[in-house]
Amino acid sequence: MAGGPTHLDSARGWVTACGAALSVMAAFGTIYSFNAFAKSMATEFGTGHGPISLVFGITVFLFFGSAVVSGRLYDRFGIAPLLVIGGSMFCGGLFAMSHVSVLWHGYVLFGVGLGFGGGLFNAPLFALTAMWFARHRAVAQGLVATGSGLGTMLFAPLAQWLLEIHGWRGGMRVLAIVAAGIFVTALFMIKRPPKMEMGDAARHVALVVRSAPFWQMAIAGIFFTVAVIGSLGSVVTFAQDDGLPARAAVALFTIIGFASIVGRMALTSLARPLGSVRLLKIAFFGLPIAYTVWFFTTRVGGLEAKFVLLIVFASILGVSYGGFVALLGDVTAHLFGLAGLGAVMGMLFFSSGTGALFGPPLMGFTADATGGIGLPIVIAGLIAAVGVAVLLPMTRHPVPLPTYVGPPGVSPPRPAPLAASPPRPLVPPQSVMRGPNGETVAPMIRPVADPLTAAQSLPLSAALRGAPPEVFWPTLVEGASEQNGATAPVAVADLARSN
Repeated sequence: MAGGPTHLDSARGWVTACGAALSVMAAFGTIYSFNAFAKSMATEFGTGHGPISLVFGITVFLFFGSAVVSGRLYDRFGIAPLLVIGGSMFCGGLFAMSHVSVLWHGYVLFGVGLGFGGGLFNAPLFALTAMWFARHRAVAQGLVATGSGLGTMLFAPLAQWLLEIHGWRGGMRVLAIVAAGIFVTALFMIKRPPKMEMGDAARHVALVVRSAPFWQMAIAGIFFTVAVIGSLGSVVTFAQDDGLPARAAVALFTIIGFASIVGRMALTSLARPLGSVRLLKIAFFGLPIAYTVWFFTTRVGGLEAKFVLLIVFASILGVSYGGFVALLGDVTAHLFGLAGLGAVMGMLFFSSGTGALFGPPLMGFTADATGGIGLPIVIAGLIAAVGVAVLLPMTRHPVPLPTYVGPPGVSPPRPAPLAASPPRPLVPPQSVMRGPNGETVAPMIRPVADPLTAAQSLPLSAALRGAPPEVFWPTLVEGASEQNGATAPVAVADLARSN
């Protein structure tokens, strides 16, 4: 629209989204390839499921949890420094992990290097993509999230092939080189969008944190990742313990990756007609169904029937997981607006990371203690069901928080009357006041205030009761006085959709 931000939904934005997808692919794919190496590492170090799964849990916790820091760093410094520093930590930690002689060293090198290093740029990439798009934001977010599905689908068989040729140590070294090449390529594709004025972002974030939908998303995210990341960290090992050959077990991870891509693209393509909030709830609802199928596989005797049921489980899990990752950014922007988006998404990623810290060791140590995989699966299914119960009541409408988006250095504009508009009476006839003896009394006229400024001055309870705000971009009103620089706010179309 005339006078609006021209970078929204531009070709440059799509190039940036593709670069972000490559980075996400390398990060997720490399971290999840740990599952292909886990059995060999457990044998070499003489441990059970629990200690090895703790490496994966710490890594994923830091990968998501560091977003509470990286989101704010992105808002201040942009994406390039985070990708350079984080990518260097990521590849360096993976290379160093291949030389460890004691398992606890892996908690530090793999966990801090890949977890914290990857987390420096993971959440900011989703926030960055959201800032490039308005009309096609959900599809663009789905494209970036597809990177994690591609990584899961492609890196798992690659890791298994490297394991058979070079062992787990040599395989990690090769993956470090592959990841470094992808990060360098993505760095040339990614660009920060033109700066836009966001008003008081810190106050906006403070209001977001005090809203009920934020806590519903955060708490549901914890339960979701306890179940999902716990499953991703154990599905290959559990399948092998249940009798499947190593290649068939790793193939389940490939199926999860492929299904997550299908889920990302299918659900984000339906975001405009059905609403991304509604679809996020559907993605959550798929988890209890997936764990019910997984539990039944432990009660089936034949390997062929067991493998078929595991494919069904992996497909449902992949669609649910893919939908959650793909829709999170769009739902966050829809509910809370663009102001301080990096910080808000960082806090939501942190909550997810908290769940990831407990999921893998919970399932691993429970399997060690019980000598079977049935109870860990039941626990994961119950946890997922609690997450569904928390998220289902969440509103589908934007939280009415005052915000403003526009060019840098420009204050929120005040509406200017059109020159051609006929003057309106200050006091409507029906509002004329009469005294006790019938005489005319001068009425009390409330001064007209800028609705945006008035909304910002409201207390939280009053602000939350009003209609959701629009995002404004100042543009010259036809017929207004150009010499006085009169402007009027025009609503940007990216919030004018039903969720």
